[in-house]
Amino acid sequence: MRLESFPGNYETRKHSSFQVYGENVSITVVDVAKKATVSVTTVSRVLNNQPQVSPERRQRVLAAMEELDYKPNQVARDMRRKTAGRKTGQIAMMLINLDDYTMHTAFMMQYIHGVQQEIAEAGQKCIFVTWNDEFGDDTIPQILLDGEIDGVVTKGFPCTEIGKQWLNRYPKIILNPPVAPPDYDCVMVDYEAGIRDCITYLASLGHRRIAFVDMQMFHCKLLGYRRAVDELGLDADEGLIQTRDIIPPLKSESDLDWAIENLWSLSEPPTAILSNDYYCSAIYHALAERGLKVPDDVSIIGYDNAVDHCEALKPKLTSVDIEAVELGRLAAKQLLDRIRKPQGSHRKICTRGKIVERKSVRKL
Repeated sequence: MRLESFPGNYETRKHSSFQVYGENVSITVVDVAKKATVSVTTVSRVLNNQPQVSPERRQRVLAAMEELDYKPNQVARDMRRKTAGRKTGQIAMMLINLDDYTMHTAFMMQYIHGVQQEIAEAGQKCIFVTWNDEFGDDTIPQILLDGEIDGVVTKGFPCTEIGKQWLNRYPKIILNPPVAPPDYDCVMVDYEAGIRDCITYLASLGHRRIAFVDMQMFHCKLLGYRRAVDELGLDADEGLIQTRDIIPPLKSESDLDWAIENLWSLSEPPTAILSNDYYCSAIYHALAERGLKVPDDVSIIGYDNAVDHCEALKPKLTSVDIEAVELGRLAAKQLLDRIRKPQGSHRKICTRGKIVERKSVRKL
């Protein structure tokens, strides 16, 4: 993923490969921490002359700094102290602990687009940072250590305690987490409501046997499916639910053959299937192998509206647009509000998306 090529008023940085306030880029606080066998937090406290460090550890850090020739720019540090409380005019969007699949989805770039647009319109700079702390607590981005940002829009979340502590020093908003954390601002898709909208839409076209095919981890989607089926009085056949703990992307188009085989082994197969966009292409393939046509024999509706993907399928795939650009803008706007008004209870903002009709669903 080349964020460098993305247009707009922002910078892309990796925490260990850029110069901060004139500091020596070859030696970082991470190196000092390793040399002194202390945490990055301890090094930062020593650099800022904070009292919560034992004399023995302080001496180890100072000795490591001298041995490694680590020379922070004291003028810049003094400037930051004098301007404490003033804003930097910079916001970070951090992509934290994301797998390759998530990083390369179409809606990830749309999130980035939305965040960047909102920040630029506010006259501020957006700095993008990738961060993976799954393998230790010594990977804290330098931008967090040096305090050169006013807040953070985060997609993903640190897994180490030290990572969480450093992130928690800043106003932040979490963008579309799988589950809403109780103590953080977040903007997220209401998948349960979106799935209920899909089922309601299919039911309005006469479909009563609607199959659900997706990963087990999306409990909120399955909950929305069950509630809609119950509320609308549709066929509540457990055989219509086909889920496995599959990690995308699918290795081949035949990876969902098991789902279609199970569905068509029922005494009465479904008239419609609801899944995510990326699974839908495999579902199309599995149906074609059985000589079944979309939507003549079975209607298909997807979720996420990955436009290039949906438009490439034949027939073109009806899908739920989660409006990822708008979600990114909403997250950035909420963060700017939080920076201006740091006090107050945490807010969870939910959006539900909208159905984009194409050619993969028919009326019975």
